[in-house]
Amino acid sequence: EQSQRLCKPSDAFDGLNELCALANIKTHADLRAWLALCHLAEIFDDVRTLAEYGTGEIQLESLKLLPGTEMKRRADELGIQYSPLPPYEVLQTREITVDELQTAHYLSRLLDGFYNTPTWRSITRILILENPHFIHELLDHLVQTDVIDTPLSLEKRGLILYDFCKNHYPDYVTQVSIAWIEAGMSLKKIPAEKVKTKRQVPPDNWEIIYGSYRENLRLCFLTIDEEGHGYWFGFDSEIQKLEPVFKAKRLS
Repeated sequence: EQSQRLCKPSDAFDGLNELCALANIKTHADLRAWLALCHLAEIFDDVRTLAEYGTGEIQLESLKLLPGTEMKRRADELGIQYSPLPPYEVLQTREITVDELQTAHYLSRLLDGFYNTPTWRSITRILILENPHFIHELLDHLVQTDVIDTPLSLEKRGLILYDFCKNHYPDYVTQVSIAWIEAGMSLKKIPAEKVKTKRQVPPDNWEIIYGSYRENLRLCFLTIDEEGHGYWFGFDSEIQKLEPVFKAKRLS
């Protein structure tokens, strides 16, 4: 509202919610972390809301007070401090301190590295929605280990997420392992530590999740509990594809 845009925030959220419900549309939502009257807690709440909608990507960007805009004209009135040099980025507001803006910057990096990456999006979204403190704790972990502003490979992000969940959210390690396997990552790395690869043969019955079983598939089995439940994955050695082409769940 302070930016003088015609639509209300509630209307924008309602419209986005409807778009996210459509299976044939990919959605991308932009958040501005440096808006006047906006607190840091509201930014985290907005991220959770967008994740709840199932938004495809969440881009958290800084606000720029461009010459000639209403926000720049009212900057002093609204208590906004900004850089006098292009791109005129907001540095501080009455509601958000410099340190909190740095946290928002780090949150943007987290979203880009995990939520906005298709491989890790689903499990990251689940963790955000089912655990109110997850995104704060993962953010603290990434900052404390000094990797938040470091370019990380897809594999490295998976290793970090697996290790973090193993230590803090053990109920979700299986889902991280499944995402790792389905992305075609190495079955010799730690997220695949519960995967059996040698001399795997099909069970008497299984529930096929996708693909179709063929005898020339290379099978592996992901154990999820002591009773022997788990998931089968089949890899086609005849094609240049690292991802599994077959997945099934072991029946009791």
